[in-house]
Amino acid sequence: MEPKRLNKFISDSGFCSRREADRLIEEERVTVNGKLPVPGVLVTPKDKVRIDDQIVRVREELPVFLVFNKPSGMSAKSDPAVRDNVVRAINYPATLEPAGYLDRDSEGLLFLSNDTELVRKITRNDNRFEKEYIITVDKMITADFIAKLIGGGEDEKGEKLKKTFISKEGSTRFRIVLTPGTNHNIKMVCESFGYKVVHMQRLRIENINLTKLPTGHWRTLTGTEVELLRTIATGKAPKEETGRGRGSSYSAGGRPPKKEDNRQTAGTNKIAKAGSAPRIGKSKPKDSKAARGGAGNAKGARGASRPTSSSRPGASRSSSAPGASRKTTGGGPKRGR
Repeated sequence: MEPKRLNKFISDSGFCSRREADRLIEEERVTVNGKLPVPGVLVTPKDKVRIDDQIVRVREELPVFLVFNKPSGMSAKSDPAVRDNVVRAINYPATLEPAGYLDRDSEGLLFLSNDTELVRKITRNDNRFEKEYIITVDKMITADFIAKLIGGGEDEKGEKLKKTFISKEGSTRFRIVLTPGTNHNIKMVCESFGYKVVHMQRLRIENINLTKLPTGHWRTLTGTEVELLRTIATGKAPKEETGRGRGSSYSAGGRPPKKEDNRQTAGTNKIAKAGSAPRIGKSKPKDSKAARGGAGNAKGARGASRPTSSSRPGASRSSSAPGASRKTTGGGPKRGR
């Protein structure tokens, strides 16, 4: 576990809220390794943190990597002061942080993890990832508008940007694939051409998509998916893959081919019983550094539908139905709220 600020360490232990922890620290009731802490001190489970001589213990978490189909109207931030945020909605028993950006009014694919280093790298290098969106604008799309989008334009420094892949989907809707070297602030680009984005849905990041993942549901990423994100976030180019994100063969202005079904294939989904919150297993999964679970449903997500159940052995676990706790059988994490 990476070092945490003392107030967050205390809060994560379940002893009290972060605000209450700040008060206890200010009252000099907290010690770290037998000494009063200095402002901004970072601690780990190896440090001896005491409150009024009571030891504070934080459970070491296994790495967790989730992909979430965020509903529109939900904040993609982990700020506890924001009530309707993705972390509260998923209610996973790990200290999750969203990786990358997705506006409150936008919907679609979003990554979350308790690996703060990877989250930081993905967020900082957000424009290294190929992304696919469906965009709805406020007025009729013209051929001139499409041509300008395809052209790429220039960035803030006046440097020429790569051409963009565009496919018109309706009178006011279009599909766009943003690759490294293109302007990823599509709202700003549309506004510069006189159009306002009224709805945005992110369908895909690299070869990770929303197949079989209804709005408001989440699943764990496979080990291969996590390594792909880690490779790109650290600046290493992944292998070219035709039709699966990087290396796709369609041309600017053409319709993208159907993406391969890239859902987690560790097994089938099951409808789980209500009852208890998810937990992280003590043993590491065989095929991934990520804690395996399956699909789940975020509490409070509107319009979430129930995934179908099937019976292949060795399945990833799933739960659904908004607002209820979910329990899974087998070795996967349980979830609920």
